[in-house]
Amino acid sequence: MGEASTLKGMSASIVDKMRKIGNVDFHMENQAPPFTFRAAQTFVAAVEAQSVTKAAHRLGISPSSVSQQLAGLEAALGAKLIERSARQFRLTKAGAMFLDPAKQLLDDVSAAKARLVTADQMPPMSVRIASIEELDATVIAPWLLKLTKEFPNIAFTLSSGASHENSEALSTRAVDLMLAVDTVAQADWVEQHPILRDPFIMVAAPEMGDAPDLAQLKASPFVRYASELQLGRQIEAQLRRSNLQPARSFEFSTNQALFAMTAELGGWAITTALTYFGTPLAGDLVRAHPLPVPAFSRRMALHARRGALGELPEQMANDIRTFLGERIFATAEQKLPFLNGGFQILQ
Repeated sequence: MGEASTLKGMSASIVDKMRKIGNVDFHMENQAPPFTFRAAQTFVAAVEAQSVTKAAHRLGISPSSVSQQLAGLEAALGAKLIERSARQFRLTKAGAMFLDPAKQLLDDVSAAKARLVTADQMPPMSVRIASIEELDATVIAPWLLKLTKEFPNIAFTLSSGASHENSEALSTRAVDLMLAVDTVAQADWVEQHPILRDPFIMVAAPEMGDAPDLAQLKASPFVRYASELQLGRQIEAQLRRSNLQPARSFEFSTNQALFAMTAELGGWAITTALTYFGTPLAGDLVRAHPLPVPAFSRRMALHARRGALGELPEQMANDIRTFLGERIFATAEQKLPFLNGGFQILQ
């Protein structure tokens, strides 16, 4: 059975469900254009982007193609789904009713493809991953290499961003799964696979010595993470609780810049163990020390839309744990004995 006939049957089921939810007139004429997966995908992208142009950019097609797909979908369902003009982009009652079933359809198709892939049936598919900077130089390359060897028909693409940016990308379907820390509230549409507990540590310029005391810290420049980062907010909250609030000066959104400026100023900063081990040349720029405040940590997990990729997210999470163990944890406590078990891979 071809895609058009299969999806037409699925669309009829969706419409039947929608009829039961509300009194909306849907027509499924035999002469109507076929319901297609691409049309449902375009509809969801347009609603989430709130723009035909932005949806076209995300899907890699032209705005006119997006408009054609939407028009074809409305013709197939016999209902107006979106009111759109130069000033307005609004779902109709029918569009609002159709949105959740359309999202479920996308996830069901994605899960079916993932099951075929893991069963060695090898359908072509793409998986978009959002990662964090701390993993770029350590586990990402071997992890992706293993995945591409194991699943040659999956095209993996990866972007790197802050955890809150990755969370937004997952919620709007700009990515299929993400690695993020401490920013994603529990939601019934998200599955989480814990990866590690990452303790915060202090780093300081070499000239501050082997054990900087509190008087030295108060007299030295403190380099911060940018306040829009969850990492930065978490550090500031702990400093406030500990009545240690250094004067504001430089703020950075990248790890490499934070370490470089800490060394340049002869100052100190608070970061995490994963960040220290995962940033090239960090050990040449700064020295790692125990925190001058009570211990605290963050948690990292792999997140995906629940059920959308079958067993693939759990397998990917297991691979990340393996590479973290080989590339970082094997020598972590030897290099920083004060971690004392606080740096942990989570199962």
